[in-house]
Amino acid sequence: MARFLLKDEAEAEDVVQDAFIRLWQHRDTLSEARVKPWLLRVTRNLCLDRLRLERPRAESGPDELAGGEEPLASMQRSREGQVLQAAVMGLDEPYRSLVIMRDVQQHSYEDVAATLELSLPQVKTYLHRARKTLREQLTELRP
Repeated sequence: MARFLLKDEAEAEDVVQDAFIRLWQHRDTLSEARVKPWLLRVTRNLCLDRLRLERPRAESGPDELAGGEEPLASMQRSREGQVLQAAVMGLDEPYRSLVIMRDVQQHSYEDVAATLELSLPQVKTYLHRARKTLREQLTELRP
């Protein structure tokens, strides 16, 4: 999730480390069943905090990319992937997080609901609305 939201490997690693530090600090107050949703939520919030504070950065050049890149990195470089990613990032919350967690990261509906503190019916309804919005936006862009 951090890589997808921040688009910067080093920054994503920093956020994940911060999230695990917070997990360690709260280890006595969390039940085992709540650790995963709590960690995902904290990671998401830290990413959003970084994005709010982010200032314009130079884009990485092709010579900076390592060989054997991950599928997500490959998708981001393709035109269609860039358009899709821009559309997803343009969604309002909680729609953006729902699409990322369910469709990109393939978390279960139950995990998404627990992480975002939504009911299961809300997750399904909001996800339907988010996908419909994305479909409409992407249809408008087709030649």
